Amino acid sequence: MRLIDADRLKAEIIGWCVATDDLFGMGKHHEREIVLQAIEESPAIDAVPVVRGEWIENPTKDSILCSYCYADWNLFDNDTYRFCFCPNCGAKMEDKP
Repeated sequence: MRLIDADRLKAEIIGWCVATDDLFGMGKHHEREIVLQAIEESPAIDAVPVVRGEWIENPTKDSILCSYCYADWNLFDNDTYRFCFCPNCGAKMEDKP
């Protein structure tokens, strides 16, 4: 699945219909309205922006911190470095630990 800009898609469909109406006559208005209505009635996706962070080593403790929320994770749990996101805030971690 991918998110699209529905307003831009509708504008492009209208532009295409205008161009083809000029070439082939004025018979496509009904089909255009059906397509535009289907786009308008499509369900919206509740999306949130991606928050990015990286693991920061805490020199005073045997732990690492999330650079976004500063949650402190114990290094004795070696799986923390393998997380591709912070378990506390959900920030997506960059490739470098």
